[in-house]
Amino acid sequence: MALLHRYHISNGEVTYQNKFLRSKTYNRNMKANRIVVSEFGTKAHPDPCKTLLQRLMSMFVLNDHTDNDLVNIVPYGDEIYVHTETPFIHRIDPNTLKILDRVNFCEQVAVNIATAHPHLEHDGTVYNMGSSLASSRPLYNIIKFPSTTKSGKSKFDEGTVICSIPALSKRNPSYFHSFAMTENYFVFVEQPLTVSVMKLGISSFTGSSFMDCMNWNSNCQSRFHVIKRATGEVFSTVYVAEPFFMFHHINAYEENEHIIMDACCYQDAGIIKALLVLEIENGYKNRKSYGEQITSQARRYVIPLKISNDEENPKTNIVQLEGSQAEAYVQKNGDVFLKYEELTEKGPVLCELPRINYDGFNGKKYKYFYATGRLPEDLQTYLIKVDVWNKTKTIWLEEKTIPSEPVFVGRPGATEEDDGVILSAVLSDENQNKVFLLVLDASTFQELGRAEFLLDSVVPGDIHGLFWPAT
Repeated sequence: MALLHRYHISNGEVTYQNKFLRSKTYNRNMKANRIVVSEFGTKAHPDPCKTLLQRLMSMFVLNDHTDNDLVNIVPYGDEIYVHTETPFIHRIDPNTLKILDRVNFCEQVAVNIATAHPHLEHDGTVYNMGSSLASSRPLYNIIKFPSTTKSGKSKFDEGTVICSIPALSKRNPSYFHSFAMTENYFVFVEQPLTVSVMKLGISSFTGSSFMDCMNWNSNCQSRFHVIKRATGEVFSTVYVAEPFFMFHHINAYEENEHIIMDACCYQDAGIIKALLVLEIENGYKNRKSYGEQITSQARRYVIPLKISNDEENPKTNIVQLEGSQAEAYVQKNGDVFLKYEELTEKGPVLCELPRINYDGFNGKKYKYFYATGRLPEDLQTYLIKVDVWNKTKTIWLEEKTIPSEPVFVGRPGATEEDDGVILSAVLSDENQNKVFLLVLDASTFQELGRAEFLLDSVVPGDIHGLFWPAT
């Protein structure tokens, strides 16, 4: 169940608090004293509070899917919402962590599944992506929630679909966790990891997890779709690459009629199964072997935007960026085949949970990102800063600790990209009741300080975090 953590920094002191998100899923599970709503990798037990007929009817009611928003925390203007990968989000009070509102945005826009990684504009406009499963062919919809609304309406009431991309398969759309946005384009990667619409539709009745509805097709290429932000027009050219899987984009930007897209990539979707609790427990008995199963790296794909007819030669690299090692080749069917450039070496979940100076450099040419990784020999977790220009890295590591996603906080008035601090909640590998808030200098990656806590209860790990300036 989603557990919200809050570190409050004020007048040189730090306090810690946590609170379970009192979602409908939480309340149903607590009432039944068991997990009765399926999650991403958790199968549900039959709900003793429901009859067989009620369980059968739940197959046709999407409201019956989870609203356990445990993935991300996202600012919508001056409000904070928590997300998972369904359309149900909750507004929370940043001080008490209590729920203030529950939103089902599929009532306003046509999506049944949505990412927990929206993109934000400085004016408060929010873009997201979701899949619509109601039509004869599933659609990948890019949706927009405006920064300002008409009197009496919420931003969700005025949500719109600005682009629809038909899925390659009629019954098995791609799973995606995030998408990329530049100043003028969206980039969506249609991955070979697919979701069975039929299995998903009956999952609330069968108790199957979301993961049970997935299938990896190693014979299918990854497909890159480029969309103009101003008009919602989808490029007719399809860009393809050898099959790979990813959760997180790092950043994307435009340069000299090319889109540069960076992401944390895996050779296949084996990481999904590897994140099951039982797999982790078994993996830690043979850490080196387990580490090989969860290998990833930061990659760069370069997408040429202008392709002339005389470039239709499968042996001619059409990437014209100086110094780029990425390649692109026009195929006989008109598709453009992309070959990636390595930004880092390969390693166990290397460069996962990537963060950048989002406020200043999202969708723009950038130099640095921050992420987590693990040592190959013992899976010790560490934090990493990567310089994508020079392909160098700096590491923060402390034995017997488990740092979380590194959150960048820029210094007010800063002119340098990495002028700020990194915040990370760090767990102890030896004491489940210990946690500390780590503060690193984002430029030097040296520790500036930490606030340590020893609690009466276990402190579980988290996935994504947000720095929210106190008001």
